[in-house]
Amino acid sequence: MRISVAISLLVLCIYSLSAETHIEPLRAITERSCQCIEALDTSKLKNSEQRNVQLGLCVIKSAKGFEKYLKTEKNIDMEKIGDTDHGTRLGYLFAVEAASVCPDTLAKFTGDSEGAFEGTVSGRITETTTTTYTRLTVEDANGKTTTLYWILNFENSHQLLKTTAEKTARYEFSFVEKEVLFFARKEYLKVKIITAVKKL
Repeated sequence: MRISVAISLLVLCIYSLSAETHIEPLRAITERSCQCIEALDTSKLKNSEQRNVQLGLCVIKSAKGFEKYLKTEKNIDMEKIGDTDHGTRLGYLFAVEAASVCPDTLAKFTGDSEGAFEGTVSGRITETTTTTYTRLTVEDANGKTTTLYWILNFENSHQLLKTTAEKTARYEFSFVEKEVLFFARKEYLKVKIITAVKKL
């Protein structure tokens, strides 16, 4: 009986360690990258191109030590990071992880919020897409659609998590327009970021 229990525990430990080897490297790379980004003096970065360069350098530097993992598990060759789509794929993995690991750090690189346009839109959610960020398509009573981005935690977001599958439910969304980094595309795009939601 004791031998059986010991074997079961050993198998469980092996399974857990196997899972960690797939999860922890990306988390470690992202955490290092976030620390590097937080240490940057954004006041000296005059435009989005300079911000892109510095952010990319942080991610590349943070990936050191994980070259074998990235090549075997993610087909990303760090020796080809500058002249192929390997950099794009690494950027995508970072962006997905960073959205949960350090959303505030991502927000630091969304540009100056001064003068940002704020607005509201009401309607039902017709489509939910998750790529680099979660994107909602909202259709109002006149059939006009608006694309909103769910990037940071916002008022009543926990309620929206429970009800996004309700195709007939109607909501009022508050949003702010800001430039957001799409690392894989190596550019900033102005998008509508959700700041609050209310079910109607």
